This record gives sequence, C-alpha cells and structure tokens, in this order.
Amino acid sequence: MLSKSLLHTARPLLFKASSPRALFGDEVPNPATVPQPAPNRLKGSYHWMNERAVSIISIPLLATAFIYGSNPINDMLMGIVLPVQVYMSFEQVLTDYFHARRWPVISRVLKYSLVTLAGLAMFGAWRINTTDVGLTNYCSRLWNANNKKKESDEK
Repeated sequence: MLSKSLLHTARPLLFKASSPRALFGDEVPNPATVPQPAPNRLKGSYHWMNERAVSIISIPLLATAFIYGSNPINDMLMGIVLPVQVYMSFEQVLTDYFHARRWPVISRVLKYSLVTLAGLAMFGAWRINTTDVGLTNYCSRLWNANNKKKESDEK
C-alpha cells in the first residue's frame, strides 16, 4: 500500500522554481516578442463554411459512384473533391496541434508536406482516371481483389 506522503512528493518540486523560465528553460517564449496575428473574425467562419461545402459536395459524388458505377465525369470530380477534403481536414489538425507560434519550423514543414501530398494525390487520381479504369472501378477492383483471389484458389 502506498503512503499518502509518497504520492505528494512531486508537489513541492513544482513550486521551487520562481518563474516559468526556470521550470521549462528557453522553451517558454516571452509574450512581448511573439508576433501576434491580425485579428480576423471571419477567417475561421469561411474555413468552416468551405469545409462543410466540400463535405456536402462529396456526398452526391460518392452516392452516384455507388448507384451508377463508373462515370468519367464523376471520377474526375471525385479525384478533385476527395483530396481537397482530406487536405482541409489535415490542415485543421495541423493548425490545432502544430501552431506556428509554438513550432514555427515544424509547422511550416508539415504544411508544405501536406500541400505536396495533396497535389500528388490529385495527380495520382488524374493518372488513374486518364490512363487506367477510373477511380470507381479502381476502388471496386481493390475491394473485390480478395474475393477474386479466393475464387481462383478454389478452382
């Protein structure tokens, strides 16, 4: 059984330091030197509306793909809308968890990486749509690949 005094041994260590800099070192920025962004109430509102619009657009695209199957126009639109939706979602994650004021270098590297990966995803979707069977048939083949393998193994 643990004694009560043993559980509270870390508490006095927290109050020995007189300032946050003594506790955390140079990690704590001076609030006077941190650049503050210009206040803009509408930026978050526009971002939220754009995310909702992309989500609403993707619903009929996916429903059309499930109901009617492959269609070149639908495949091209999905090749644009789905990477944009993934980009916007991950951009929000980076904004929330890797804030530029806290991690300026890591934040910039992750944002450029996200833009690069979204561009590569769009390019890959374009290549599948123009030189292969299209996104809908490609996903259908991936979905049914295990079933076809089982059928060929049984024969």
